[in-house]
Amino acid sequence: MQSTYSCPSGSLNPPLPSANTSSLSEFHLTFWPYKHQQLPLNKKTSKVDYVLFQAATAIMEAVVREWILLEKNSIESLRTFLLTYVLQRPNLQKYVREQILLAVAVIVKRGSLDKSINCKSIFHEVSQLISSGNPTVQTLACSILTALLSEFSSSNKTSNIGLSMEFHGSCKRFFQEDDLMQIFMLTMEVLQEFSRRENLNAQMSCVFQRYLALANQVLSWNFLPPNLGRHYIAMFEATQNVMLKPTDSWRETLLDHRVMDLFFTVHRKIREDSDMAQDSLQCLAQLASMHGPIFPDENAQVTYLAHLVEGLLNMINGIEIEDSEAVGISNIISNLISTFPRSVLTALPNELFASFINCLTLLTCSFGRSAALEEVLDKDDMVYMEAYDKLLESWLTLVQEDEHFPRGCFVQPAVQVFNSYIQCHLAAPDGTRNLTANGVASHEEEEINELQEDDRELFSDQLASIGMLGRIAADHCIPLLTGLLEDRVTRLHGQLQRHQQHLMASADPGTVDRKVLDDLYEDIHWLILVSGYLLADDPQGETPLIPSEVMEYSIKHSTEVDINTTLQLLGSPGEKATSIPGCNRTDSVIRLLSAVLRTSEVESRATRASLTELLSPQMGKDIVWFLRRWAKTYLLVDEKLYGQISIPLSTAFGADTEGAQWIVGYLLEKVINNLSVWSSEPELANDTVELLVTLVEKRERANIVVQCENWWNLAKQFASRSPPLHMLSSTVQRTLMKALVLGGFAHMDSETKQQYWAEVLHPLQQRFLNLINQENFAQICQEEAVKQEIVATLEALCGIAEATQIDNVASLFSFLMDFLSSCIGLMEVYRNSPETVNLIIEVFVEVAHKQICYLGETKSMKLYEVCLTLLQVYSKNNLGRKRLDVAGEEDQYQDLLLIMELLTNLLSKEFIDFSDTDEVFRGQEQSSGAGRAVSAADVVLYGVNIVLPLMSQDLLKFPSLCNQYYKLITFICEIFPEKIPQLPEELFKSLMCSLELGMTSMSSEISQLCLEALSPLAEQCAKTQEKDTPLFIATRHFLKLVFDMLVLQKHNTEMTVAAGEALYTLVCLHQVEYSELVETLLSNQRDAVIYQRLADAFNNLTASSTPPTMDRKQKVAFLKSLEEFVANVGGLLCVK
Repeated sequence: MQSTYSCPSGSLNPPLPSANTSSLSEFHLTFWPYKHQQLPLNKKTSKVDYVLFQAATAIMEAVVREWILLEKNSIESLRTFLLTYVLQRPNLQKYVREQILLAVAVIVKRGSLDKSINCKSIFHEVSQLISSGNPTVQTLACSILTALLSEFSSSNKTSNIGLSMEFHGSCKRFFQEDDLMQIFMLTMEVLQEFSRRENLNAQMSCVFQRYLALANQVLSWNFLPPNLGRHYIAMFEATQNVMLKPTDSWRETLLDHRVMDLFFTVHRKIREDSDMAQDSLQCLAQLASMHGPIFPDENAQVTYLAHLVEGLLNMINGIEIEDSEAVGISNIISNLISTFPRSVLTALPNELFASFINCLTLLTCSFGRSAALEEVLDKDDMVYMEAYDKLLESWLTLVQEDEHFPRGCFVQPAVQVFNSYIQCHLAAPDGTRNLTANGVASHEEEEINELQEDDRELFSDQLASIGMLGRIAADHCIPLLTGLLEDRVTRLHGQLQRHQQHLMASADPGTVDRKVLDDLYEDIHWLILVSGYLLADDPQGETPLIPSEVMEYSIKHSTEVDINTTLQLLGSPGEKATSIPGCNRTDSVIRLLSAVLRTSEVESRATRASLTELLSPQMGKDIVWFLRRWAKTYLLVDEKLYGQISIPLSTAFGADTEGAQWIVGYLLEKVINNLSVWSSEPELANDTVELLVTLVEKRERANIVVQCENWWNLAKQFASRSPPLHMLSSTVQRTLMKALVLGGFAHMDSETKQQYWAEVLHPLQQRFLNLINQENFAQICQEEAVKQEIVATLEALCGIAEATQIDNVASLFSFLMDFLSSCIGLMEVYRNSPETVNLIIEVFVEVAHKQICYLGETKSMKLYEVCLTLLQVYSKNNLGRKRLDVAGEEDQYQDLLLIMELLTNLLSKEFIDFSDTDEVFRGQEQSSGAGRAVSAADVVLYGVNIVLPLMSQDLLKFPSLCNQYYKLITFICEIFPEKIPQLPEELFKSLMCSLELGMTSMSSEISQLCLEALSPLAEQCAKTQEKDTPLFIATRHFLKLVFDMLVLQKHNTEMTVAAGEALYTLVCLHQVEYSELVETLLSNQRDAVIYQRLADAFNNLTASSTPPTMDRKQKVAFLKSLEEFVANVGGLLCVK
């Protein structure tokens, strides 16, 4: 048995002595070590803290193990002895004291279940300790209460004493109903006493802090609701950030306003002590999250909330918030807004609600400014940023449900928060970006930003909230963004013109001062990001719709709009908006888009004027990101999806409009320009091709795109590998190929479509075949230019596979199949080039992933066969190869991970199948082999056969590879148990060894997967009733392993259900062997009491299922009995 010595949380691990460790382990496993308590604990000579710590641990484990053998008096005297021991030794090391008190808590917990120990006497003792006035004794009292709370909480703080979750849950329920309130009342008394004192010395402050933390622990208690089923207890405890949901028995206590007032008073008293302030604010945050049966009706909620809001406003008003308070205060507000129903918030007195919203507005703006300052100073601990994020989330919650609140009540606050955000992100003089506290500009951000992820990812939640607030106050925010962006772009244009003149006058570009340009680029960056989030959402997988607030805003002002002037403004990105007559009578939503198109045009003209060096790639990324987000939502707007539509928007961007055709042409031109100018900027090029995919992924948009001459030019240029497109990174080339293939399925007459594929796919095929069929290919294959050509082809194949849709799979599958055989030949040629091998396997992974679900049996067979050949070649090339260096091992890790993915994709055919016996291939000749029944399992098992010999224990140390491997073999056992007995002998042995290794030597997650694989295998044996098969013999071996795991070893309690299910099916299969295991175990017991206890436990275990059969009801009864079995005798046999 492995001994696990838990150390109290927050304390350092106790130092491990080099000698006598084995004797300590033996001490743990000896019967009744507390009989020898005088030895380690009483021996005055023993000063070794580690020995004392282990003695306490041994006592704790032994008491649980032998509880039913002990007399009540012995247990009570042991508990008293341990408490007295700690009381008499105030100088004990903290971790020793906590461990001894933990032993006391475990004794109390075990006794609470059979009512053999009453907590009342302990609380009486603790109460006396508290009233002693001695800080050391009061701290000890707090430690006792903390130990009890931790032990009964049934969370990760609970000692791992090998008892079932049901046991822990039952103890928790008793404690929650009888004793938790008592601890809370004792804590309140201490806090009240301390809050009355004028001055606290350091020692008293320390005691105060301990009790405040204890109060926080009580208020963070995860209350078990009545009648919670035992199976849900473990799940229930897994929740993080517990909201306070006490039972109705707490009503009188927690609805008493004096409790909340006390915490506000305490916080005012200690707010300058950052550690204590966090605890007091956390207590208030928990009170702000209170919900559930404690409130008898809505009136009680309104009264409670009103008192809470008043207390909060009184606490905040008139003080300068400390850094350490920001997150705590934002948590209180966040909990309050997310917990209380809207009807309760709106029932608050009008003046109080208005004061609260005003306070929330001022706090949000203030925290936003402080967060911006933190960024400039590059602080490690971004407390204001965290607090600001919380408050913005709260605003999002409020405004998304604004129909519950008085109309327009959030408009003014939204304006203030929006203005504040924009101001923090613009350079002086309009904004405060990069200004430190004393108003001095800081320009050291360049190198900092290089290390961070993109702002649009990093601040996506913030931007989503600000975008939403911008929509609420669209009348203010859309014109504001438009004006600011138009102004910055005009200034940028002027700056670039000046720089051009300067460069023409001076040959040295290094003399250009970029400070003004950099400030403009950063301003434009944030203005475009906010505009993108305001105008459109990015719903994953859903049809994006124009936000209702934006649509309503455009409709409201449509009577003031001149459509023709609006279209003129939209179609003139080269002109300043203000130079167009009547520009103030244009649609504001379209004008904001025009401002971005104007930015794009200034950028494009600068590249044509050879000023690319002066441009910002970040601005280029922002422009195409915005245009992609905008196009998904507004381009070819579908009027059927909206109750009412804005005439300017439908006229400019609707189907069959000149505006839509013009903008598609403009966007396509932008894509082509970017790909030629920015091919060396991979992120910008990637964003650009993603915009192209957006233009062609919807058939309606693609129909317009393929009418543009530019599109055909781009296709020809890419197909011929002309510069600069051939310089694009491989992932960009892959996505570009995907876009070109998607475009090919737009509406064209058959002759045009044939011509298009001849332009796009034929050159790819021709060039590839010409290259690999050269007589001297074996000699030239390693040349850089040849390798680049091969890699480009493989990337293109991945792109083609990614473009698969149900209506194009027939054409694409046939085209790709012609390549896959050639790719296998390349595996031989490039077997010493790991990157190329990876890419070849990736082509197969993509084809299987995207196409297998649409293929009928004939086509699936073709794909299975070619995948098998690939695996055979890979195995032949790698079997026995020694990967000595780390890089070699990494390469094989990548290969095997991809192969696992390929096998899993092939296996998915068995449960995701959209084909209808090759229905999507109608008109194509069916193969005569359609009658052959080959399942994905045959292929996958063959693949596993190839992979297994390569799967070394070293490779299984890679967690992702290990997880993928065990998920795959569990998957096979669960879905195709009938295939396992048919495996070749060596493969069968390897599979069984893998399962045993996973059960005994891997993480609990892997062990659980292996246990889950055993049940279907045993059921398969029961079905066939063949008793001399290798599988039947293997399951007999697994019976012993699972039996030992449950009965003889300490195991993770979460695995009891999976192990129990496996044990039950194995017992059904091998009843005689199970009886022999039990008999052998009993015959080794010399002690008559233990023998009888074990015999009774085993009888009770199988009483409900005699004889056991594969019946669901019997299995459920067995699992319930197993939990009782583990509670009664679990760990009893772990004695030396």
